[in-house]
Order: sequence, then C-alpha cells, then structure tokens
Amino acid sequence: MSLSPDIMKMILDHSYDGVTYTDENGNICYVNDAYSQITGLSKTFIMSNDLDSLLKKHYPIARLFQKIFVDRVSNTEVIQYINGGGNDILVTGIPIFDDNNTFKGVIGNIRDITDLNRLKNELNVIHQEYEKALDDQKRANALLKQKLDQLIKEKKNLNINGSDKTKQWMLELGERIAHIDSTVLITGESGVGKDVFANLVHQLDDDSKPFVKISCGAIPATLLESELFGYEAGAFTGASKQGKPGIFELAKDGTVFLDEVGELPLSLQVKLLTVLQDRKFYRIGGIKEKELNARVIAATNRDLKAEVDAKRFRMDLYYRLNVIPIHIPPLRERIEDIVPIAIGMLEKLNHKNGTYKKFSWEVQNFIMQYPWPGNIRELGNVVERLYVFSPNEWILPEYLPDDLLRDHKHDNACEHEGMTLRELTETVERDTILRYLKTRMTLNEIAEKLDISISTLVRKIQKYNLRQSQIKTF
Repeated sequence: MSLSPDIMKMILDHSYDGVTYTDENGNICYVNDAYSQITGLSKTFIMSNDLDSLLKKHYPIARLFQKIFVDRVSNTEVIQYINGGGNDILVTGIPIFDDNNTFKGVIGNIRDITDLNRLKNELNVIHQEYEKALDDQKRANALLKQKLDQLIKEKKNLNINGSDKTKQWMLELGERIAHIDSTVLITGESGVGKDVFANLVHQLDDDSKPFVKISCGAIPATLLESELFGYEAGAFTGASKQGKPGIFELAKDGTVFLDEVGELPLSLQVKLLTVLQDRKFYRIGGIKEKELNARVIAATNRDLKAEVDAKRFRMDLYYRLNVIPIHIPPLRERIEDIVPIAIGMLEKLNHKNGTYKKFSWEVQNFIMQYPWPGNIRELGNVVERLYVFSPNEWILPEYLPDDLLRDHKHDNACEHEGMTLRELTETVERDTILRYLKTRMTLNEIAEKLDISISTLVRKIQKYNLRQSQIKTF
C-alpha cells in the first residue's frame, strides 16, 4: 500500500527535522515547516528562488548543494544561519537517482544541534570538574595515608591495621570527632576493634591526657557504682579510710571509655544519664559536687534499640549516648581487611622475637574465606598459634588449627549439600561477589581482584540481583 501525496506531505510537515528538495535543474520544489523554523526563512522566499540565485546571495546551504550537484555524492556540514538566530545547524545533502541512475536532484535534511552542542560542552565541563575532584580526592587520600603512617610511627601504641581504605576511614572519622566533646557510641560485634577506635580518637585529640577504660559487664553491679563515681571515706562497710576517686575523676579532661555499656543495670543507667546531662556528679557518700570534664565514649555489642524496646535500656540514655554513632562491621563484611590485619599481627610477633615468618598464599586465601565469628580477637588467636607452631619461615596451611578447618569444611558441606555442579558454581560466584560488594572497594577494584572486566562484573551483579540494599558499609 503506497501513501498518498497528501499523507506524505503531512508526515514531512510534522517532522522535527527540516526537509527540502531541489530538482536536477536547481529549482527548489519543496520545503517543510521545520526547515523554515530552523533557518528563519519563509517558504515563500525559499521557493521563489532557485539554487543559482541563492548562491549569489551567499546562502551556505546553496553552496553545499552546488557541490553535491557537481560531485553527485552526499555531504554534511555544520553551518550557522544568522536568520535562525546564529544557531548551529547540521545540514546533510543527499543526491537522488531514478531507476535508470539518472540524477534527479538533492534532498536536504537539516537539524538544529545548538542544544546538543551546549549539552556536550556542559558534559565536558562536568567531566573536567569530576576529573579535578578525583585528583583532589587522590591527593587528599595520599595525605591522609601519609599522616596516618606518621602517627603510627610517632605513637607506638597506636594499633591500626587493615587495608589502606580502612586506615584512611578510621583516621578521617577519628580526626573529625577527636576535637569535639559530644558523646560517641561505638557499636559492633565482640572483637571487631571498638576499643581500638576509641583509643584512636583519644590519641588524635591529646594522648598526654588520661584514657580510662572500664568494662561495665566485668564488674559486679554492687561495685560498679563506686568504680564509676568513687566514694568518700566510710561511705560503706569496707570502704577505704581515704576514700577513692572513680573513673570520671581519674579521667580528668581526658577520655572515659565505657565498654559493654549495654550491660549497665537500670539503676546505674539513671545516674549515668544525669552525669551526661549535667556534666556533674557526687562520690558515693559525698556532698561536694564534682565536674565531669572528660569526653565519654561508649561501646556495646548489643542492639541498644532492641534493648530499649525490651525495656532493658533507658530510651533517654540511649539518645544521650548515641550523639555520634559509629558502627564497625564484622570481619566477614570487611574481607579486604583480613589479610592486612593478620600480616600486621605477624609483623609484631616477628619484631618482638627477631624472626621473619610469612604467610603462604594458601594461608592468606583461607583466612580471607573463613567467616571469623570471633572477629579480630579470633584472628589474633589463630595468627599467634600459627606463628608458634610453624617451624619454618613460611607459614603453611598444614599448621592451621584443626577445629578451624573442620568447622569451615562442615559449614560448606551443609550449605552445598544436594547442589548440582552448576548450582554450586553459581552459589560460590554469587557469594564471592557479594562479599566483595559489602566492602568499601570500588567496582573497578573488585573486577581487578576477581580478574574479570567491569562489564562482566556488572552483568553478574544484575544476574544474581545483588541490590544495593544487600550491601552494608561503614
């Protein structure tokens, strides 16, 4: 079914692009509405002139079409029409021929690309700004790493291990909160290094000031109050005749670290809340008010929000402690940190004992795959055992603890039981990618680590539906 001339004209007149037809004699036979709108020239003016007259008036499209009349090949140029507001116009001329290959004129197609060029320029500016921001970030990261290395060198008791990204994160965040007095609440599983971060904040502030730590879960409730607030002479049976200062006094203008704060009994939670709000307290049996000048950092492996819901922890104390929340993920979500932490532990043992032991690649691969339910504390235990039982310079897999190997093999066997080879392969692939996504590595870094292209990694992320909501970060 062929289209009628009226339908063809209606289609062309509604086209976004300008269209014109000049016959083999140079007569302009057709111009659509868009052509006039883009060039600013009326249909009457254009069609009252032929190609030669437009050439004499120095119209650039006429010059382009004349070249096509001579060469009989398509041509494209970007020109500017003053009548069209000086916009950039992309002009394409196409010679047409009948079935006998006889030249029948030129069809012209024009498009206003001013907005496109403007967008291109804006994108170039954005790209340049992005590249500059990236360079600035790289320089900032390099300075942070240099500063951290210098701090570790100067302060021998500053115990920070992990990947460069983790060290930079800890330093950047630690510096941000080191010089303010707001209460910090550090959460995370047992053994993730909450006390290490608390000590880092104190060190970045002023390590000449006292750092006083107390484990709220290790001291009986009957004694905990006196440890926190101190007591006056004769305050209770068995009290020292001289009295005793509590940790809030001993810390002076330094740092009080309340570890396992979720273990505090409700009766002491009320008193701690009062101290944090008023920054004042009394010794047990005392009548003289004392000032709290120390920063308070608290830590817990409990979900305090759930404890509040269960009426085991006061909501008002929770919000008073949780002014600056810091969550430290477990090692199983920070696989990029496992080997650097283990190597740091091994280096300390080497330095202490004058040895040069190193982990084999197989051992490093195993410790990256193991989930470490005991986190850094469990890892430190295993590293020390490996160091002691390995007689040679290289620490090999045969020296890994039997219970560790047995538990890991049992977990894997239960998880993969009944799977086909394809299902097993896909499960391992999915779990491996997900473990890396839960780190703070970029997609490029993950692809490089897995020895695949970035496009392959993205395709697999989509295949396994690994959404951002599944990815936990610091």
